[in-house]
Amino acid sequence: MKTICLSLFTTVFVLHGFAQTTEHWTVQLNSKTLLTANTEDTMANTIAVKDLKKGSLIVTYVPGAVEGQRKRRIMVFDAGDRELYSEQTLSLVIPVKTLKKWKLTSPQIKIYTVPVLDEGGAVVRLRRVHLCTIRFD
Repeated sequence: MKTICLSLFTTVFVLHGFAQTTEHWTVQLNSKTLLTANTEDTMANTIAVKDLKKGSLIVTYVPGAVEGQRKRRIMVFDAGDRELYSEQTLSLVIPVKTLKKWKLTSPQIKIYTVPVLDEGGAVVRLRRVHLCTIRFD
């Protein structure tokens, strides 16, 4: 009986640990969640935004436990793959005013994250992960 209880407890503990270790991200506009994802999928992670009112777009990235305390950079690109904005953070806040400016020059923006490794004075960038694409309709 003790073995069964111990096995059950261990299984629940391990599964709970796995649930917290996977990377995921959310995209919100004016406190409304537009996207919650944990896999990189350019088609599924595309959001159409029609009405830009006052407020902010918030992109929050939660790294997996494997990464530990590694720094990350969230970057915004236009349709021509030109970088519009970049910040070393796990949560990026973009005012709607800025989104409206970007809408004038590009029909969509793409948001990526990359780990940033500081190795002996040199900054090393790894493959970028597509978080979402926002289409301005």
